[in-house]
Amino acid sequence: MKKLIMANIKLTIEYHGLPYCGWQFQKNEKTIQGEIEKAIFKFSGEKKTIQGAGRTDAGVHAIGQCASFELEKKFDDYQILNGINFHLGTEKIRVTKVENVNDKFNARFTAKSKIYNYQVFNSLAPSVIENDFSIHVRQPLDLNSMRNAIRLLLGKHDFSSFRAQGCQANIPIRTIDEASIDVVDKKIIFIFKAQSFLYQQIRIMVGSLLEVGSKNKDINWISELIDARDRRLAGPTVPSKGLILKEISY
Repeated sequence: MKKLIMANIKLTIEYHGLPYCGWQFQKNEKTIQGEIEKAIFKFSGEKKTIQGAGRTDAGVHAIGQCASFELEKKFDDYQILNGINFHLGTEKIRVTKVENVNDKFNARFTAKSKIYNYQVFNSLAPSVIENDFSIHVRQPLDLNSMRNAIRLLLGKHDFSSFRAQGCQANIPIRTIDEASIDVVDKKIIFIFKAQSFLYQQIRIMVGSLLEVGSKNKDINWISELIDARDRRLAGPTVPSKGLILKEISY
């Protein structure tokens, strides 16, 4: 019997996360994965489960999410991109790139690193334009203190203090490869790069850094949190709408 040869397809995806209950398929909820799988079926006639690189939470955005799946029928990259996007209709989800990859590629398990941005709009008045993609902090923030504090998160640590209840990771140890802060006009952007993160880790780290920036805590408090391994001692979990999955490297 002749073996069926299927194409392994990689998608790069952009989405506005607020209308969705996160990336991962849920039976009775609207999710990004669910909407893309419906569009693939309408386009190709093939019922597929796609593998996403990052299972973003409800409200989290992406400009560089990746997913992979196999197709039996032959289509070129242009047909796949336009076919899926056409059937996504008015959904706030778009495929921005399609690539034919080798059969060993898996969007989740072959990913080497992920870059997330978290955006804070720091101004007396909130911004109508930025509101969906950042949180508003009215009081002035001490940028130098936050930049010194964020460096303490670099490297390999037990991040139990920055791990939300319900995290399914077997161990709380992660390695942060890059951690920095950029400023664009009134927007403060926290940038984190790692192979993987714990459940809500970035949102708790940013919540803790904002405590330093607000002068509620000193810089060394971040090191104390790492050593304490106790979520109850860390800062709040900031809202999901400020978090953007920017890039995934393979």
